[in-house]
Amino acid sequence: MKVALDVRPALSRPTGVGVYIGALAAAIPRLDLESSFTLFTSSLSERWTKPVSDPNVEIVDRSIPVRMLNLAWNRLSWPPIEMLCGRAFDLVHSPHALLTPARRARRIISIHDLFFFKHPEMTGAEIRRDYAPLVQSHAAKADGIICPSEHTAREIETLLHVPTAKICVTPYGVDPAFRVAPTPADVEAVLQRLGLSRGGILYLGSDEKRKNLGALVNAYRVLAERLDDPPPLVLVGPGDAFDESPGPSGPRIVSTGYLETREVRALMAASQCLALVSLDEGFGFPVVEAMAAGLPVVCSRGSSLEEIAGGAAELVGDPRDKEAIVEGLSRVIEDPARAGELRTAGLERSRLFDWERTAEMTLGFYRKVLGS
Repeated sequence: MKVALDVRPALSRPTGVGVYIGALAAAIPRLDLESSFTLFTSSLSERWTKPVSDPNVEIVDRSIPVRMLNLAWNRLSWPPIEMLCGRAFDLVHSPHALLTPARRARRIISIHDLFFFKHPEMTGAEIRRDYAPLVQSHAAKADGIICPSEHTAREIETLLHVPTAKICVTPYGVDPAFRVAPTPADVEAVLQRLGLSRGGILYLGSDEKRKNLGALVNAYRVLAERLDDPPPLVLVGPGDAFDESPGPSGPRIVSTGYLETREVRALMAASQCLALVSLDEGFGFPVVEAMAAGLPVVCSRGSSLEEIAGGAAELVGDPRDKEAIVEGLSRVIEDPARAGELRTAGLERSRLFDWERTAEMTLGFYRKVLGS
């Protein structure tokens, strides 16, 4: 079996899609040494720097602007990946919802969520321009579709009219680094560098609209007014638009920007809870990572978050309701017993999410698609 993986999202500072395809690229080749795997990447400014030791893996790195190639692939279905890599493939796996052009290879796409299809007005330029209008036709042409949750699978069936047999649910894994407690010295070093105290409410993610960050910030302000000594709200990922520091004993919102995994893990060890009250998620990496780190989770009911948390999180019934978010946060922050329950349940639940298992399921689906 000759497989091509588009690993461009796994270049520097990967977000959810990059974490996903990077983990698969590292795990799948070790499970099938008789097959060959080509990792395709392209960029003008970034190069693939991750070491590759598996004998059945080869990197093809092209100096092509990401936006230019995306436009050509999405709108012109050209150039085929065989032309870019100089070889033929049996199967090509796109890490996102649009197909990678290929001449004869079977093609698989990964659809992580369909928020962009349901609410294109709340998405960015390229997603709104290409993904929303094209995903239905690309899903119809794909030989197989991978998604991370039953919630997303149901939406692919109902919204894109894809038959069940064409969809494979492969829950994603968690970086083992989140299961290892940092040293007290490492935690203090990160807190000192960021100017933070212990006991914060932690948010991990971007500031895209579906993350519902504005509602979380507004709820935090209400919660802070009700507490004598409010914890800081620490936003890892977004810019500084939400930063707020009215005084040493008042509410404080701190945006750290992008942090490395070891720094995020240190903040998890120093925080009271993780808050993720998204309007829609296909999986929710922060929830699984926090559970693996033993950090209590407050997240939205509905979408995939409730499914992934599996009873090991404090659920907010309506993420658009400011008071509902306040109540969810209060139950964890003001009740040590409840926080302890969530910590224990989260650690147990997190054991279900393992990249080796994800890779095995994905490889099995590759073989099914080729066999059909």
